[in-house]
Amino acid sequence: MADTLIFVDGENLSIRYQEMIKAGRVPAPDNIVIENCFVWNPRILLDASWDIKRLAYYTSVVGDDKKISAVREKISSIFFSCQSGAGDHTRTTTGQFVPFVRKKSSRSKKESVCDIAIAVDVMRECYRDHADTIWVFSGDGDFIQLFQEVVHSGKRAYASALSSGLNSEIRFVVDEFRLLDKYFFVEEPASSTGSTV
Repeated sequence: MADTLIFVDGENLSIRYQEMIKAGRVPAPDNIVIENCFVWNPRILLDASWDIKRLAYYTSVVGDDKKISAVREKISSIFFSCQSGAGDHTRTTTGQFVPFVRKKSSRSKKESVCDIAIAVDVMRECYRDHADTIWVFSGDGDFIQLFQEVVHSGKRAYASALSSGLNSEIRFVVDEFRLLDKYFFVEEPASSTGSTV
């Protein structure tokens, strides 16, 4: 598998995750959550073979420098697991989340500070030729042009997002798209009484 750099729009992911819970979805019991700024499920990277060089997690919090430092410390203490290699040589490897935590002014609104940081870092990595695949976790339509630039730079572009707030155009500008709902939420059981009208 080609070298892959992952950029997670944690601000977007956290907001969409909370929206889906409010709408009635049941969170998976193995989710890792830091209130209002971080959500991850350890199964996300285990269903395929990846050669991940780095997983950068971008988020924002309301609070002072001490709060930002505490969140950064918590995120950096979380490790992801992934499959690497192929065939008989497949092995599970782990890596540390690299946290990029910004200050925001309000709990309720999404600010573009994380989006800008992700865009700058993705383009920097593309032009420095540090990876073959760029994988962005966000359903935000603001990233459509970024995905197009990644493809034009000769890199493979992957995207993953929750269904809440997903801009459907993203599916058409990347090499591969993965919906995250099955990782973060318990599948809703089929009704035993039949469908309702």
